[in-house]
Amino acid sequence: MKIHRKDGEQMLPEIDKSNLAYDLSHFDNTARKEQERQQDRERRAREIKMNKHSVSRSGSRFMIVACAVAVFGALWAVNVQNTKEDDIARMVDDQKKLLAEAQDENSLLQSRLDSKINISYIEEYAANELGMSKVTNSQINYLSVNTEDLIEVSPEESGNIFTAISDWFGDLLEYIGF
Repeated sequence: MKIHRKDGEQMLPEIDKSNLAYDLSHFDNTARKEQERQQDRERRAREIKMNKHSVSRSGSRFMIVACAVAVFGALWAVNVQNTKEDDIARMVDDQKKLLAEAQDENSLLQSRLDSKINISYIEEYAANELGMSKVTNSQINYLSVNTEDLIEVSPEESGNIFTAISDWFGDLLEYIGF
């Protein structure tokens, strides 16, 4: 009769010592040797598993740290890029708002200019601000000038340089008022 534990390992049955002389199976070494071999295999398997875990764990710590650094670096780079894009988008929006405000102000000023260009505004400004008044028909005087009797003579030009200089000097004195 074989008794098994929960983990599947084979156990020897409890020995009834009252009748050991008749039970020779306790002296059979093959079952005990097989059990020792099985325990030895299980122990080696556990050692191999422990060795695998210890080797993989020591190597994986470095890899985990390296991967974590790489992931955090990538996230930081993406964050920096998104921050720059957000800043640029915010600046573009601000400039669009300024443009819209400037266009509104331009249209307001253009309408004010259009209203000031008409003749009634000019007449009102001249009367109120400058103290001017409109001309009446009684203030208009007509002069007639006889232009048929006028004759204009152009001076003759001589090729002499001294004459040209004296004419220029005479014109200058006349301009100044002497």
